[in-house]
Amino acid sequence: MKMKSKQSTITRRQQFILFLSIMASFAILFLTLGLIIFNSFQSSTYKSIDKEMKSEVASVKKQPNMHHDDPGPQGPNPQYKKKEPTPKAPFQASILVFNQKGKLLNKSSLGNRYSILKNIKFNKKNLNKKQTIVIKNMNFRSILIKVSKNNNNPMYAGNYVLIMQNIDTQIQTMENFEKILAITFFVFWVIALVISYFLARINMLPIVRSWKQQTEFVNDAAHELRTPLTIIQGKLEYMLTKPNKKIIDEAESISVSLDEVNRLNSLTNNLLDLARFDNATTQLNFESTDPKIFLKDPIIPFKDIINSQNKVFQISLNYHPTLYLDRDKIKQLLIILLDNATKYTPKNGTIRIYDQLVNGKYQLIIADTGVGIKDSDKEKVFGRFYRVDKSRNQSSGGHGLGLAIAKQIVENHHGNISVRDNLPQGSEFVVELPIKHNK
Repeated sequence: MKMKSKQSTITRRQQFILFLSIMASFAILFLTLGLIIFNSFQSSTYKSIDKEMKSEVASVKKQPNMHHDDPGPQGPNPQYKKKEPTPKAPFQASILVFNQKGKLLNKSSLGNRYSILKNIKFNKKNLNKKQTIVIKNMNFRSILIKVSKNNNNPMYAGNYVLIMQNIDTQIQTMENFEKILAITFFVFWVIALVISYFLARINMLPIVRSWKQQTEFVNDAAHELRTPLTIIQGKLEYMLTKPNKKIIDEAESISVSLDEVNRLNSLTNNLLDLARFDNATTQLNFESTDPKIFLKDPIIPFKDIINSQNKVFQISLNYHPTLYLDRDKIKQLLIILLDNATKYTPKNGTIRIYDQLVNGKYQLIIADTGVGIKDSDKEKVFGRFYRVDKSRNQSSGGHGLGLAIAKQIVENHHGNISVRDNLPQGSEFVVELPIKHNK
């Protein structure tokens, strides 16, 4: 209970850390996105305003017109004089004309705007600089230009012109957009919190499952190692109590110890294989081959073993597709399956190996007439250290790792392994491997 409580505490802590990291990622993403959107909108707005002001500057800086003593449209005419237009500005724009001393020259044309704009100070340092200024809570975008003496408008000619564009509407639009953006991101932030919580839980599930499997694996491995070590220790301690005995007198104890040593060796090799599968360090030597080439090696030795145990061994291999596989690993796979079938098939029982082609794939089936496997155990038998009948597996020398290794081998060959009932009695292990098609 204490161990489970500790694991639960660590799991909750890891889940909380994962939740914070996901939440922080969403926060950075939303903040960055919000700044980019707002800055883009603000930049676009000011570019639009400056574009309008640029056109106003161009309208003020018209091409020079003829002097009154220059030739008119019909030739020299001393009576020809140019018309003297007054400064004009579009809606929301104001034009202030200053002389060299900074005196405002167009008070009359400003009308009621003069009361608002009269306090603007003339500063030559701001020449050709775009600025945003605030006057009596009103926002203006402004630029000061110097007009040529040859300008066709005598009011502008040789003077300084301050073009001011009222941008209260644009400012209000940006403020409204900022509020909407803030509200939108707040709503999505709340949604992100909920998503972060569920993502943290979902992402922790495989970690918790892996942790649980690892804990069970270590516990089961320790249990499997403890049994033979205890037996060996007991036998050696027993022999130490009789130092004068001859080897022949202790042959039984030595034989039992050697059997347990062999069992330990088998267990450690299986654990090493599984560790290599987990770390993806298993070297596979794939080659194109025919089933009849690699099937005979594991089958022939078992034929004699099965017959010596008064059991029937039937072989029916009729298909020869081209397979791309590691022959040694498939040989190991078949040894595991045939060994299981041999162990759990009673005397006078039948072990059969046959093949077939199903949906473009090669199936190799190892069938026995043993006690069979319950439906609830069919998926579990491929788990590590899982035993359908623990007492039987221990008596037969099994560790519960063979089918787990078999499953890893098949998966590394991009195939599938399953177990089904062998009616009327027994089980069938079906190995499905892909067929290599020649291009």
